[in-house]
Amino acid sequence: MGKNRSTDKRLLVAKDMPPLHRTQPGQQYSYKFDEVLDWISKRPGLLMYVFDKLKDGKYIEYDSDTGTWRGTNYDED
Repeated sequence: MGKNRSTDKRLLVAKDMPPLHRTQPGQQYSYKFDEVLDWISKRPGLLMYVFDKLKDGKYIEYDSDTGTWRGTNYDED
């Protein structure tokens, strides 16, 4: 039997994304002008999905002493 993967419901909002440019016509790519990233940044559910993936994948961790999050490879020195 194959593994049955369910889609996280927070991703479903992306199906309603209007036509957007990643690179403006005639311009070089810049994340500052990426309409897709701008659209995503205004969807809290999508941002929480990314955050949860980073946390669950152990890429970031919470420091209860400081009340902050940091990358698992972050070195203060």
